[in-house]
Amino acid sequence: MTKVVSFDLDGTLIDRKFMDSLWFEGFSRRYAERWGVSQEEALKEITRRYGGVGMERLEWYDIDYWWKEFELGGSWRDLVDELRSNVRAYPEVHEVLDELHRRFKLIVITNGARELVEVETEQAGLNDYIDRMFSATSDFGLVKKTSEFYLDILKEVGVSTAEVVHVGDNWVFDYLAPREAGIRAFFLDRDGKQSGESVVRDLKEFSRQLL
Repeated sequence: MTKVVSFDLDGTLIDRKFMDSLWFEGFSRRYAERWGVSQEEALKEITRRYGGVGMERLEWYDIDYWWKEFELGGSWRDLVDELRSNVRAYPEVHEVLDELHRRFKLIVITNGARELVEVETEQAGLNDYIDRMFSATSDFGLVKKTSEFYLDILKEVGVSTAEVVHVGDNWVFDYLAPREAGIRAFFLDRDGKQSGESVVRDLKEFSRQLL
């Protein structure tokens, strides 16, 4: 019997506009100003260096690491505050969370750094629905790519694998890893590129699978 519904955050509850504007537009603009190059050159250099790290390493998600790596000066928090109005939940999110929150405990499991995640959930008005929020990188020093990580979360929440359903938009992090742990998982494919009984197009379709 399902007691807990677990969500990824970016690409699942929150669209990509804020993160893209932060990591690419915002950082490249600051980099261009700092080092006296064009924004196009700055973007190429930043993208190259992101790619050299990759999303399976902790540094990928660490805004403080990148701010120092690019030697941008000042505080990254000013840039986040400048861009926070770009945070947007997907259109169906509030309706779905409101419905599911009446029946289940809702948690968020994300690789995103807690400092950014807290900005996103507050700005998007999601905090009233979320019972617990876990940042794999900030809270556990891990990337959520292993079954062991998900089992650690279940211990924290106090439920069994049979009592949790997870949904997210990363095939490895949000589908294969929780399934390996024995958790029922759904892959959220908003682009409609994949199909299957565990693939959903949006969170309304996901909620219909639960109710």
